[in-house]
Formats: sequence, C-alpha cells, structure tokens
Amino acid sequence: MKKYSDKYEKMAQAPVKPLIVSLAVPTIITMLVTAVYNMADSFFVGRIDTTSVASIGIVFSVMTLLQALGFFLGHGSGIMMSSMLGAKETEKAKKYANTAFFLAFALGTLLAVIGVFTSKGIAYLLGATETTVVPASEYLRIILIGAPFILTSFVLNNHLRYQGSAVYSMAGIMSGSILNIALDPLFIFKFNLGVKGAAIATVISQFTGFIILILGTFKNQNIRLGFRYFSPTKEICLNIFKNGLPSLSRQGVMTIGNICLNFASGQFGDAAVAGMSVFNRVMFLGMAVIIGIGQGFQPVCAFNYGAKNYGRVYDGYKFTAALPTVFITLFAVVCFIFAPYIISLFRDDPEVIKFGSLALRADCVIMPVTGYYMSTNMLIQSIRMPAVATVLAIARQGLFYIPLILILPRLFGENGLAFTQAVCDLLSFILSIILATPIIKKLKTDSSS
Repeated sequence: MKKYSDKYEKMAQAPVKPLIVSLAVPTIITMLVTAVYNMADSFFVGRIDTTSVASIGIVFSVMTLLQALGFFLGHGSGIMMSSMLGAKETEKAKKYANTAFFLAFALGTLLAVIGVFTSKGIAYLLGATETTVVPASEYLRIILIGAPFILTSFVLNNHLRYQGSAVYSMAGIMSGSILNIALDPLFIFKFNLGVKGAAIATVISQFTGFIILILGTFKNQNIRLGFRYFSPTKEICLNIFKNGLPSLSRQGVMTIGNICLNFASGQFGDAAVAGMSVFNRVMFLGMAVIIGIGQGFQPVCAFNYGAKNYGRVYDGYKFTAALPTVFITLFAVVCFIFAPYIISLFRDDPEVIKFGSLALRADCVIMPVTGYYMSTNMLIQSIRMPAVATVLAIARQGLFYIPLILILPRLFGENGLAFTQAVCDLLSFILSIILATPIIKKLKTDSSS
C-alpha cells in the first residue's frame, strides 16, 4: 500500500480491500491471541480438576459482561469518532473519546467495589452450585477488582481501531494476553494458588495491556486522553449509547445466555458445565477471526459513510462478507473431524469430552452461515442504523438462544443442550437476510449514483 499524506487521505482513497486487510490483520491477531488467552485459563485450570474448570466457566459470563460494557462505550464512541474525523470535526471526536473513557473507568470502579463485597452471592446468581461456588467466587472477586482497567482497555482498543491504528491496538491487547499465558502456570502451580492464581494472572495482564494502550494514544496522530475533553452532555451520551447499543445488546445477551447455559447444563452435572465451557472457548477461537475481519471493516465503513463515499462502503461490505465465510467453513470442517481430541486438550475426562464434542460437531454443521450474519450486523451498526443492528445483535445469543437453552434441554436432554447453539445460528442467519436485504439494496443503489 502506497504512502498517504495523512490518515484522512488513507481512509478515503486507499484501495478498499487492502485497506480492510491492513486493519483486519492486527485485529485478527489480537482476537486470536485473546481467544488463546481465554482458553489458557481453561487449559491450565483443567490440570487441577473438573470442578475448577466448571467454576471459571461460570465466571466466563462476567467476562462477557465486562466486554459488553467496554464494547458498548468503545463502539458507541468509536463510530462517532470515525464519522467526525471523516467529516473533519476533530474537536468533537476528542470529546467522544474522552467521555467514553472516563465513563468506563467510573463504571469499572463501581463494579470493583460491588465485587469485593458480594462475589459469593453473584456466583450463585450466575449458576454456581455448592461444589463450585467457593472457587467461582474467589475467581470472580479478583476479576472484578481489575474491572476499571478491563473496561477502559476495551474502550481504548476500539478507539485506536476506529482511528485506523489497529497496530497499536494489537500491541496493547496482545501484550496483556501473552503475559497472561505466561503467568497462569506460575500463579496456579508454582505459587499453588489454583483458581485464584488464574484470576490474579488475568488482572495483572489486563493492567499491563491498559498501560500499553494508553501509550498508543500518543502515537500516529491519535486522539490523546485529557479530562478537559470529558463532556458528558446529553447529545454526546445519547449518541454513544445509541451507537453502542447493538454491541451492548450482542454481548449483554451473551452474558445472560451464558448464565442460562450454566443453569441448563448444571442439571447434568459439573462435567456438562465444564464441557460446554470448553466448547464456548473453542468456538470463540473461530469467531475471533470473523469478528477481527469485521472490525477491520468497521472503521473503513464508518469513516467513508461519514464522508459520503458510499461506493467504498458497499465494496468493503462485499469483501467482508465473503472472506470470513471462507475461513469459518474451513474451521468448521477441522473442528467437526477432530472435535473429541480438541475438547480433550482442556480436560481429559470422558464425560467432559462427550458433552463438549457433541456441541462442537452440532454447531460445525451450521457454522459457515455466521460469516454473513456477523459481517452484515457490523455493516448496519457502522452506518448508524442502531435499531436494526440491535435486533440482529440480540438475535443469536438472546432472542433465540435464551428461550431455546431453557426449553430444548428439558425436551431432548443432553442432545437439546448440545444442539441449541446450532439452531440459534441458523435462525439468526435467516433473520439477517430478512432485515438486511432492503438496507443492502439501498446501499448498492447509493453507491452507483
């Protein structure tokens, strides 16, 4: 890709496909390392016992909640930042960036205080049983102490991406993730802290990533942090909340869905909870690439939509919808063939392998459609159509998943538990076709006019 005089020229004029790839590759690497880091806790804790794996699986719903809140503020402000930069309104972009950052830090501090005093009660609400509540609450308390830095890291990660600085975003997230993988065995086994050691390693790693992301704001003409730009006006907050709502909905219902999964799988024992937890971690590995490609497209989409370059938006969408579909199809084939072996890497327990591999193979059959579904949802969110984007965002893990995970296991037992995600993916794909087709047709018309 040739040199451009500034980021505006690059985002507005660089060939769309190479531009998306250049932004997507660092994000994909970041997401993959994050996925590996998420699986690292399960892998190392899996060396302890099945109950420990189940306990961190229960707390995984809190991690998705923190991600939901971070993406809510990060995407909501990032979309507005990118649009403002596309319209050459830099001062407004600074206000959106700083308002979202300081709101995230305040919210994280509140969650930390709540977590210190109520972690055991929260663990029960998340689906913990008498056998898992102690390790789950210990893990949860430590994770929530790190909430201010976890939330703000998600916000800064998105801000850097939406400014076209995905490399700096990658550096911050990757450094924390790699450090976590290194610290897990040290704290879990060397210091003999067990599940608590995994949580301590996570918090230290998140704080390290937070510092590196802060340093990234000083690079490459990026917007810097400064409390003087904190401007929580009604207009700014509403725009952040409105544009971040699809992300909050997507991740928020995922949190509720994970809690429902804990209760649904809990009736089949700790092995089922552990097996479904490992299944979710493996699935996140595949979804990480899809999300990474989509997040490489989002700043290009939001920027050029703000600059009224609709042709570039439409061309970028076509490319973004096709690329993850090819990848996820290959990923599904590999996972279907090697499902029992993949699950056994985390916990070599026949019951855990049975539950996890059945769910993984069931979802592999439908998995190829998720590329189109996720790409379309990101397009609609980035062109500021929050109502439709929110409906699509909550469909997969909320509108369909929550009722089905409560119903299907009761009707079909273990098979109902395993096939729920596959059914939800298929229904979400159908809904996205119905809702998105008119929008995509209009975008195509606007791009040719």
